[in-house]
Amino acid sequence: MPAKCESDAARVDALHALQILDTPRQECFERITSLCTQLFGCSISLISLVDSDRQWFLAKTGVDICQTPREISFCSHAIQAGRTFMISDALEDDRFRANPLVIGGPYIRSYLGQPITTHDGVLLGTLCLADPRPGFFDESHHAKLRPFGNIVEDLLEAHQKRLEACYLTAHLSERSDSLAKSNRLFAQAERVAKIGSWELEPKSGRLAYSDESLSILDVAEGGATCLDAALDLYSPEDRPLVEKALEEVVKNRGSSNIEAHIVTRSGQRKRIKIVGEYLEARADCPARVVGILHDVTQAYHSQMALERAADYDSLTNLLNRQAFDRHLGERLRSHRKSGGNFFVLLLDLDGFKDINDTFGHLVGDVVLEEISSRITAAVSTDAVVARWGGDEFAIITAMGASAEDATAIGDDLIRAVSKDVAIAGRNVAVSATCGLAQSGESLVARELLRRADLALYHGKAREPGRTHHYHVSLERENRLRQEAIGLVRNALSEDRLFAGYQPIVLLSNNTLVGFEALMRLNTRSGEQLTATQVLPAILDPILSREISDRMIELVCKEFPAIQEAQPDAQYVSLNATEADLLSRDFSDRLLGMLNSQKISPRHVTLEITETMLLVNDGATVQGVLSKLRAAGMRIALDDFGTGFSSLSHLRDFPIDKVKIDGSFIQKMCSEHQSRLIVQALIGMAKNLGKEVIAEGIETEEQRQLLLQMGCNYGQGFLFSPAETPCRLKLLKLSKIQALRQEAA
Repeated sequence: MPAKCESDAARVDALHALQILDTPRQECFERITSLCTQLFGCSISLISLVDSDRQWFLAKTGVDICQTPREISFCSHAIQAGRTFMISDALEDDRFRANPLVIGGPYIRSYLGQPITTHDGVLLGTLCLADPRPGFFDESHHAKLRPFGNIVEDLLEAHQKRLEACYLTAHLSERSDSLAKSNRLFAQAERVAKIGSWELEPKSGRLAYSDESLSILDVAEGGATCLDAALDLYSPEDRPLVEKALEEVVKNRGSSNIEAHIVTRSGQRKRIKIVGEYLEARADCPARVVGILHDVTQAYHSQMALERAADYDSLTNLLNRQAFDRHLGERLRSHRKSGGNFFVLLLDLDGFKDINDTFGHLVGDVVLEEISSRITAAVSTDAVVARWGGDEFAIITAMGASAEDATAIGDDLIRAVSKDVAIAGRNVAVSATCGLAQSGESLVARELLRRADLALYHGKAREPGRTHHYHVSLERENRLRQEAIGLVRNALSEDRLFAGYQPIVLLSNNTLVGFEALMRLNTRSGEQLTATQVLPAILDPILSREISDRMIELVCKEFPAIQEAQPDAQYVSLNATEADLLSRDFSDRLLGMLNSQKISPRHVTLEITETMLLVNDGATVQGVLSKLRAAGMRIALDDFGTGFSSLSHLRDFPIDKVKIDGSFIQKMCSEHQSRLIVQALIGMAKNLGKEVIAEGIETEEQRQLLLQMGCNYGQGFLFSPAETPCRLKLLKLSKIQALRQEAA
C-alpha cells in the first residue's frame, strides 16, 4: 500500500512515534524471521525499519549486523516501490551490483521485500528475505510472504496500543484520587485503543461499565451489572481463572492482569485482557476494584497463527519436523520414567518424484494433502503424526505398543496410502514403504530416527510396499554401503575412476566387433576395484548419476584412442543407471556430449537392465530410449533372464540386443537346467530379431556350446579382461589373436 505521507520526513516521524527503534530484541518478531528462513529455505530474513539515514533491524536471522546506512539498503527501494519488491540477481542490477552487501558479506544475490505499513498506510520498512544464490525467489513467493508481513503489522499495531495503554494506565495510577480525571483518561483510552473501563464494589457485587466496555462485552446498557451475570460472559474454561483473580485482588488489596475468553450474546468468541486494581474505601466512597478491559482478539489470533505456523506444515496441516522432534523428546522422557515402549515409523512414498515430474507440483501437493488425511485417519488419536520431509511422514505410536502392533500400524498405513488419488478426472497411483524402530533404554531421539530411517532405506531397496523393522544386521550392510560410497566419492574427486574396455567378439571367428566400457577405480593403496566390488555405491541414486556422467565423459575423450588401437571395433557400450533413464534431459546430454566430440551415436550402444524398466514412470524411460534410438544409438538389455517380464520388455521398449547374464553361462556346461535356459533365451531373442551377446565366457567349451546354440556374440575372460585404452593395441597379441588363428 503506498504511503499517505506527503514526504519522507512525515514517514520517519510516524516511525519515531512508535518508539521502537533501538529497543531490545523481542521474541515475537525474532520468531517470524526464524520461521521465514525455515519455510522459504533462504539464508537471511529481516524486519527492517527504514529511518532517515539508516535501516535498523527490528529482528534478524542469518546476519550479525543490527543496522546499515540507508544508501546501501535494499529495503529503501522496496518502500519507494510501495509494493512487494523482488531482485532476481543483484549482480545483474545496475542499482545494486556495486553494493557492499552484494560484493561483500552477506553476498546478497536474491532479495524479496514485503512493505510494512501502519494501519493508516504509512510505510515503516519491510519484512524481507535474501539469499546468496541468484534467482532464488519467484512470483509464487510473493503471496506466501504477504501473511507474515500482515502478522508483523499486527504486532506493531499491538505495540503501539500497548504504548497508549501504558501511557493511560500511568496517568490513571498517578491521578487515581481524581475520579473525574480518571474518567477522562479512560474515555481517551476507549477512543484510541478499544479499551474500556469497569468498576466493581466487592461488598455489593455491583458493576459499572464505560460505553466501550459495554461494546467490547456486547452487553446492552444496564446489563451484567452484578458480578455473577458478568462472570457468566466468560467461557467455562476461563471463568474460574477470572473468579480467582478477583478474589486475590480483594483479599490482598492488590492488582491483577490476566487474559480470558468471553462468549458474547451473538455467539462471538473474544479474547479480553482484564486489568484491575483495589482502591481503599474513603469517607465518601466504598472500597472498589477499578480497571480496564482491552479487546486483544486480533493480536491473540495473530500470535496463535504465528505459533501454529512454527509447529505445523502449511500444506498438510500435520506437525512439522521441529514439532515432531519436540514430541519425540517428550515421549522418550515418559519412556524412561514409565518403562513403556513405543515405536517410531517413517513412511516414504514410492516414486513420488515421478508424480511431480509427470503431473507437476500442483498435483503433487494435492496428493500429499490427500495422503496426509489418510494417514491421520489410519492411526489412533494418541499417535503423533508429522510431515518429516518432502514425501516422508513420521509417526510415534502410543506408549506400550508391541512389535506386532507397530507392524499392524505400518501395514494399515501402507494400505491406506496405496490407493489411487483421483485428481481432475485422472487417477494417480501411489504406494509407500515403511521403516520402524523401537525405543530402547539408552536410545536418544536421533539414534531412534536413524534406525527407523535405516530400516526404511533397506526396505525400499529390497522390498518396497512393505513394513520393515530395524535389525542390528542392517548396520553391517549400511557400513559397507557407506564405505563403498566413500571409496567412489574419493575416487571421483581424486580422478582415480577410469574406464576399462572389455572386447565383444563374433564367436564364429573371434573377430573383434566392439567394447563394453566398465567402471574401474584405483584405491589410494593401489588396489584396482571393479564395479561389483563397490556395488552399493553404484546403486546410490545420487552417486550413480555422477559415476554415469564421468564414464560418458571418459568414453567420449578416449574414443579416438580406441578407434586408433582397434579400427575393427564398431561400437562402445555404455551402462546406463536408473537415475539416467528417469532424467528427462539425459538423452539430450548424452547426444550433446557425443556431438561435441564428433562421435556418431551409431558407434555407441546403451546398456540397460530389466530392473530399470520396472520403475513407476515407464513413460519417461520410454521417451529417453526412443529418442536415443531415433538418433541411431543401439539399445542392449543387460543381464537378460535375471529380471522380470522379459517378453513384455522386448515388446514394449526399443531393444536391439540382449546380453545373457554370465551366471547362466558359467553353469550351462555342468547344469542341464542352465543349458536349457540359455538355449531358450537365445531362441526367444533371435526369433524376435534381436542380437544375442553372451557375457562371462571363460572357456573354449562354453564358446563352442554357445555357437551350437546359435549365439553370435560374446565377451569374457576367454578373450580378454577389461583394459585401458593404452593397452588395447596389445590385444593383437592376446587370446583373441590366438583364437582367431585357431578358428582359421
